[in-house]
Amino acid sequence: MDEKLFQNVANGYYIFQSMPDNVSDNWDRYICTNGVDCSEVESNYEPKPDEIVFFGSIHAGDFKVVLYKRGDVAPEKK
Repeated sequence: MDEKLFQNVANGYYIFQSMPDNVSDNWDRYICTNGVDCSEVESNYEPKPDEIVFFGSIHAGDFKVVLYKRGDVAPEKK
């Protein structure tokens, strides 16, 4: 899994789809992605293989999306 790619996908989702335009403080979300699609999940969500959960937050106008939890990496297909 390319963690940086997944983070970029989650970052775009957080900024453009999750966060309302008028928010500049105290907006926290857990975002699960498979590298293509994203969804908001609860903090206790257990990611499936090849999924990563990020924690997105905005405080005082500064936003960040950081790794929260990785799913088990699926075994290689033979």
